[in-house]
Order: sequence, then C-alpha cells, then structure tokens
Amino acid sequence: MYDAELMAVATGAAGTLVAAIATSGAERMRLKVAHFFRRATQDQQRAAAQAVDDTAARLTSPSPETQALAATACAQLIAQYFAEHRDATSEVDELAVPAAPASKVWNQHNTASR
Repeated sequence: MYDAELMAVATGAAGTLVAAIATSGAERMRLKVAHFFRRATQDQQRAAAQAVDDTAARLTSPSPETQALAATACAQLIAQYFAEHRDATSEVDELAVPAAPASKVWNQHNTASR
C-alpha cells in the first residue's frame, strides 16, 4: 500500500479532480489529466482518461455518495502514479481549475431635489 503522506496528497487531488469534473465538465478536465499523467505508461494514461469519463458519467446524478465513490477511485489511480513518479506530487495543482475572478460591484446612489 501507499504511505500516508502520498495518500493524503492523492486524496486531496482526487477530490479536486471530481469537483472540477462536476463544474467544468469532462472535456476540459480530460486535457488537464492527460497533461498531469504525461509520464505514465500508455495503460495508466488510458486508465486516467477512462476515470475522467467514468466520473463524469457518475456525476450525472450527483450525490455526496457518488462523489465519494468517484474520488476514492481517482485517489487510487493518482496514488499509484505518485508511487511511481514521486516528483509529480509537486505538480498536483495542475488538476485544479482556477476560480473565476471576482467581479467588481459598484454602487451608485443618486439623489434629486427640486
């Protein structure tokens, strides 16, 4: 099995990945996952792409249980990759989707008198 630190990073990355698939869709995340798993074997790359598709399919009716199952499956895949490519743990932020910039809110108050 994997060590606790590696699993903690993999679990966090998997949760981020599942949330990103839910909000950004599988197409966008498939590209990010392909880039993240660039040093993996062909089989691992196919498994990662399939995990994105499977996760997207599971999230058609999202529930906390469904998201947890998807995150667990992704965490195992990511942990296996980390075990073989320890230096990839520093690149885990590639799986995150940047938040939309906050919009500015302007308030205007007009007063008229006669």
